[in-house]
Amino acid sequence: MKSNAARYKVPPARGVVFASALLTFALACAVSVPPSGGPEDKTPPGVAATVPARDSSGVDPATAIRIEFSDDMTRGALERSVLISPPIIFQRAGWDGRALVIVPDGGLQRDTTYVVRVKAGYRDSHGVPAKSPYEFAFSTGAVLDTARIEGTVRFKREPSGRAVVRCFRVPRTDEFDAAATRPDRESETRPDGTYRLRYLPANDARFVLFTFLDTNGNGVYDAPGEPSLAFPDTIFLTNAVPVVSGVDMTIIDPNEPATVSGVVDNQAGFDSVRVSIRMTALDDSTRVPLYTLCDEKGAYTFARVLGGAYRLRAFLDIQPDSTCGTFVCGDSTAAPCAEPFVDLADTLRVAPGTAVTVPALVLRKREEP
Repeated sequence: MKSNAARYKVPPARGVVFASALLTFALACAVSVPPSGGPEDKTPPGVAATVPARDSSGVDPATAIRIEFSDDMTRGALERSVLISPPIIFQRAGWDGRALVIVPDGGLQRDTTYVVRVKAGYRDSHGVPAKSPYEFAFSTGAVLDTARIEGTVRFKREPSGRAVVRCFRVPRTDEFDAAATRPDRESETRPDGTYRLRYLPANDARFVLFTFLDTNGNGVYDAPGEPSLAFPDTIFLTNAVPVVSGVDMTIIDPNEPATVSGVVDNQAGFDSVRVSIRMTALDDSTRVPLYTLCDEKGAYTFARVLGGAYRLRAFLDIQPDSTCGTFVCGDSTAAPCAEPFVDLADTLRVAPGTAVTVPALVLRKREEP
């Protein structure tokens, strides 16, 4: 079923401070714990324990979230590594030894599954980064949501291990913008391009997906420099079908050239002249027109075409000047004749990175209708 995601947009609520911003405020002035003497520590840090416990349910909404690490941490950078979904307002965030403690303002929501994600790359006090993310979930209700959406993200037709996938529960208001709204769940792709959005509700829930290539690794969508894709379908999760697999998405590089090819049947009566093809961009008058010749079978290909809208014309360049004009068809006093040509009836729209096949064209004598 097709989504109406393009119509939705939710502006952030006034006065709401999301997890990352509050962590920045609370921890920006923190300093690294200086390393001790002895051999250099090259062991990546990890999460040793959490409160609430991983996959627990029936959690008291007054509970503080506690993430205990296996080593002393470089604390000032963790505000960019911790993501909590759904977002909460912080009353306080600080450190208790090796544990980051987050106290929600007014407590947690009841009957809600929360997902806490510590992104890969967080560092211990020796500067050693974690190679893998850590994610845990808990519920303030009697049951933990366990539905999921999974698939693969590709970029330039290859699996991408540098993408971020976000999902948003619908309906939203008409102001919803997936590129700017805090997601309900988020996942990073693995090196093989696969992703898994977990801990989702399955009570006839509907979701839209948005993915982008996180080229700078900051976990934030930086438009327009990072290619992105809004998945065109709405995903339904039900108690009968709590897992939807194979939701594959291909991100298109807006700067990736496309190929354009086609065939022209030359019936104009000038068999010794090869058919010329000229493409002119509609939206950029300064762009140099593309020009090529058909082979002996009338086939042609443009190998590197930028995305956009084009006019395409096939013609016989009898007066060889790479343009469609006139040629001397009698004695020097006779009026010149127009070079035979045929235009593609519709505008040729070329999407980046695609292979476009132009409908076959027939080139006839100009005096024919």
